[in-house]
Amino acid sequence: MKNLKLFLLGLMLCAALPSQAWDRTRHDAIAYIAECNLTPRAKRNIARYLDHSIVYYASWMDKYRDTPEFRNVEHVSYVDAGMQLVDTLRKGKTNCVVELMRAVDRLKDYRNMSDSLVRLNLMYVIHIVGDMHCPSHVKYAGCKSGRADLNGRKMSYHAMWDWGVLDGAHGWSYSEYQQLLDTFSKREKAAMAKGTPREWLHETAVACRVIYDWQRADETYDKQFVLDTYLLPESQLIKASYRLAAVLNELFG
Repeated sequence: MKNLKLFLLGLMLCAALPSQAWDRTRHDAIAYIAECNLTPRAKRNIARYLDHSIVYYASWMDKYRDTPEFRNVEHVSYVDAGMQLVDTLRKGKTNCVVELMRAVDRLKDYRNMSDSLVRLNLMYVIHIVGDMHCPSHVKYAGCKSGRADLNGRKMSYHAMWDWGVLDGAHGWSYSEYQQLLDTFSKREKAAMAKGTPREWLHETAVACRVIYDWQRADETYDKQFVLDTYLLPESQLIKASYRLAAVLNELFG
């Protein structure tokens, strides 16, 4: 009963829960690539708190995005004109990157935390490191999402960058993403993983602002558009993977 109360309390503390960014396949791919890059010690320590692979928990938070507790939260990260994180939002609001940094700080002392709270914060980190790298989850002043027709499939422009472009380019399973993209050298992986969440958001904001330059007045996007643009979300996905691995290795390795 005590653990249940702590878990529910933790859910309330995670009031910055983001709505769905990457779809389940892309979230799973990020977690699986990260898992394949964990140190043996990190894997063992994480296994003490989770009943399954970290892939199992990669998209769990999306299931709660429409619940009363999380209905009025910010699900994107706002940046200013300099592409830097905006920490202060409307009253009662926060954003996923700020909450990620708080979760990481809490986990630095995980040995003195209850198992249920370690588990909750760990699950939060697994999800949010992926979320913050999604091209459509950075909010810029003056930029609006709109609608999209991608090869005859209607969706929001936001959703097109969540999953539509990558699905149109590959249609891979999460394990295929690992097999085909996790091919970088140790030095290259370390270079991609370098930095802090705040720095990663700045880099993501700079790299992904271009998606709003690519918006079309007729809201119609074809296969050629996918072929011309899919490397952006693909690059974001692999960076998220190595950065998640780096965070978990530092905390638990």
